[in-house]
Amino acid sequence: MKKLLYCILLIAAGHKGWTYWQARSVEPLEDRPYLVVYGRDSCGYTQGTLRALSGAGVKFRYLNVDDPVVADSLHGRMKRKGIDTRYYYLPVVDLNNAISIRPDNATLVVQARAAIP
Repeated sequence: MKKLLYCILLIAAGHKGWTYWQARSVEPLEDRPYLVVYGRDSCGYTQGTLRALSGAGVKFRYLNVDDPVVADSLHGRMKRKGIDTRYYYLPVVDLNNAISIRPDNATLVVQARAAIP
């Protein structure tokens, strides 16, 4: 029984280490501070985030996930960060290589203003 517990512990620790290493291996999209919003034109949450950022004067780039090239790129980045891509909410926001899913708009504006000159 002890051997089984040690084996499970070893597997769990290995998985945790692998996930941590994978999350750190994602390259930033740009070599300067950036904010990318991934979403859909028909998504109310995406549109709310875009309005909040525009209203606050935050510079960002919007990419539509209905474009297969954009979706494939986003899904690859999410998987390397250890984020499940089978089902997720929109918008997905990448602020300087930190990916968040449907962030609070007020918090996002504060973070973006602090991170992007």
